Amino acid sequence: MYKSDGFIYPAVLFVSAAVLLVISYTSSDFITRKTFAKEAGEYWIGENLLQNGALLSSRHMTQGQKVQTGTQRFPYGTVSFHITGSDRRETVQVTIQAETTTGTRREAHLLFDQKKKQLIQWTEV
Repeated sequence: MYKSDGFIYPAVLFVSAAVLLVISYTSSDFITRKTFAKEAGEYWIGENLLQNGALLSSRHMTQGQKVQTGTQRFPYGTVSFHITGSDRRETVQVTIQAETTTGTRREAHLLFDQKKKQLIQWTEV
């Protein structure tokens, strides 16, 4: 041990660098996974809100209500829809806007066939 000629100091530096490298990789991976989980959750909540808006608007049209707009609050967000078109046309355009509780906004445009009472087209913006 008396004749180590400076072996301990470089070994400690190498081991410290290796440990820091492992810690930085694991923390980076952990943060990436958490961010992905949060963004994926927001995406699926937004999709759910848009689907709920489509169901609400189609129910609104099939019941023959005269009001062309509506808003519904859910525990995870708010969805609103606006129906454009007259009763004489076969197809009606519906604009759905969804906002989650964290503030993420999504929008979709739908074409609805009133005669067949089915959804023709779904376009997300």
